[in-house]
Amino acid sequence: MAIKQDGSEILRVLTIGFSPVVREGIQSILNKDKRIEVIGDAPDGYDGLLYIKRARDRGRIVNVVLTETRNGKVDGVQATRLIKDEFPEIAILVLTESVNDSYVIDAIHAGAGGYIFLKDMTPETLLQSIHRVVEGVMQVKTELLHKAVEDLIQNGRRTLAERTTEAAHLTEREVDVLRLMGNGDSNKAMAETLSITLDTVKKHVRNVIDKLQARSRTHAAIIAAQAGIVGKPVAILLENLNQPD
Repeated sequence: MAIKQDGSEILRVLTIGFSPVVREGIQSILNKDKRIEVIGDAPDGYDGLLYIKRARDRGRIVNVVLTETRNGKVDGVQATRLIKDEFPEIAILVLTESVNDSYVIDAIHAGAGGYIFLKDMTPETLLQSIHRVVEGVMQVKTELLHKAVEDLIQNGRRTLAERTTEAAHLTEREVDVLRLMGNGDSNKAMAETLSITLDTVKKHVRNVIDKLQARSRTHAAIIAAQAGIVGKPVAILLENLNQPD
């Protein structure tokens, strides 16, 4: 994240695939938050990925991507998958007018950290969601999260034994972080609990996700529940994952 002279952090946000009217509305909202910088706009996922790479090369790291379920050559779910494959640290929020639950499930599978219906979105909701998704708090309605998680569990290709073996490669500190992720703790809350820096927490979270070959921290927490690392029923885990800070 960018750091202002007063020490505060700035989140750089890239928008992808919105119509001109929706894009202007979103940018107008974001411009009211001094902690957010709208770094640019791209017509679709391919151009968005290219923009992110070029921004990185200029030292202007993108922190959050806002996209829509249907845009240009690549829809929001595909764009999420493209970006998360190369930039797993970027938080992605999918905004849409659709109420089709399958899009939510696909978005979470792809690694999105949140899903917002445009018809329900207020300026406060959008700004709050951006800051929370960076902290790792899922921005999805609970009932939709349940469906997505059930689908991940039922359609997982690997067995519980294989998941447990993967989990055994985690360090003791990474297991601590994974347990807290399963409790629904944000990065900030984990840093306070473990008495480590926020940057260190983020590194541990990234390592956990990579080692478990998960698409997102939510997916990693589900794997932990399946492997018995999180000692609580999956139903309770689901509720915790959707709690705000």
